Amino acid sequence: MMNLAPRRSILEPLKQAALILTFALGAGGVHAQAVQGVTDTEIVLGTQQDLSGPAAAYGVPHRDGQVLALEEINAAGGIHGRKIRLVAENHGMDPKRAVLSMQKMISQDKIFALIDPLGSATTMALMPVALERNVPILFPAAGTESVYLPLSPLKFGLLTSSATQARAGVRFAVEKLGKKRFGLLYQDDESGTGMAQAVEAQLKSHGITLVEKTSYKRGDTDFSAQIARLKAAKIELLMLNANVRETAGVAVESRKQNLDADIIASSGAQSPATLRLGGEAVEGMYITIQFVPPGVQEITPAQRAALDRYKARFGREAEDGTYYGYNAMMLFAEGARNAGRGLTPQTLQQGLEKVKDWKSVFAAPPVTYTATSHAPPTEAVIVQIKDGKYRIAATL
Repeated sequence: MMNLAPRRSILEPLKQAALILTFALGAGGVHAQAVQGVTDTEIVLGTQQDLSGPAAAYGVPHRDGQVLALEEINAAGGIHGRKIRLVAENHGMDPKRAVLSMQKMISQDKIFALIDPLGSATTMALMPVALERNVPILFPAAGTESVYLPLSPLKFGLLTSSATQARAGVRFAVEKLGKKRFGLLYQDDESGTGMAQAVEAQLKSHGITLVEKTSYKRGDTDFSAQIARLKAAKIELLMLNANVRETAGVAVESRKQNLDADIIASSGAQSPATLRLGGEAVEGMYITIQFVPPGVQEITPAQRAALDRYKARFGREAEDGTYYGYNAMMLFAEGARNAGRGLTPQTLQQGLEKVKDWKSVFAAPPVTYTATSHAPPTEAVIVQIKDGKYRIAATL
């Protein structure tokens, strides 16, 4: 019979070493090496944007706003001595590409967290992959409430939901514009459906029934049938759920068919590209927004400094997506600082839940998270396009 006693005595020191290592990990001695995307010197974040597709006019500024912020953070010494490195992927607003990119960022790039992914459909597609691997999904630029509900330690919202914005838009149209005959045009996905439900619910609270509603598919460019249907219903106000290209297309078709109705578009329409693509057709349009463009308000010295840095860095003026991307990165930094040197998904959650009435240099409603709510702010601002520029019409 083989004698196993010597083998046990050899293994005993190894067991003790393993216990020491485990204790060191728990105490933070080699903590950075135990968490994906976090080393002694670096935090690796990922983002998914549309850099070449239908929402590129929004996605590129989002990414560049993040870069501007992380360069400021790194220049100031980083977060507890760690510099941020950003891995940016182009999903082109395609949910399948978003899933593949998420898999790559987790398995190859080894990201710690995903920050400011663009789009509801793309974010919802990649979310199961990220959550299964314990990767936080932070501040999606997505209108659906599902990006932060149900409550999860890995999910935090920053964009006021399409539903909240829609309810504010309806209140404004009823109480300030005196509208009674409402039509609705929305994208046929989760965000659009949520917006549609919010519109009908808010109208019901005013004792008004929606006159007509119709939808479109992602990527559609022809809206003639939808506008004809809305015109036949003799609507006075069109609630529109769309991004930049679709908003311009709807506005142009509405003018072509002489649709006699005001339009209130969702925040995805807020971009200088909407003004460029829509031209005179978007004149008079209302848009519900969260981040007020600097050109609409008095620019503070801190804003001017950030805008000047952006122009020097990227060779162009900042656009609306810039502010969101910038704020998202700065908000991550706030949570990570609160988390302390031992950065993990759990300590980041705790750090973000310490955020109270946080504000960026760019004007937007303050952000507060708690242990029971990771929801974004609920305030909305309504702007109107006048003489090719945004003007504040109401704050709700």
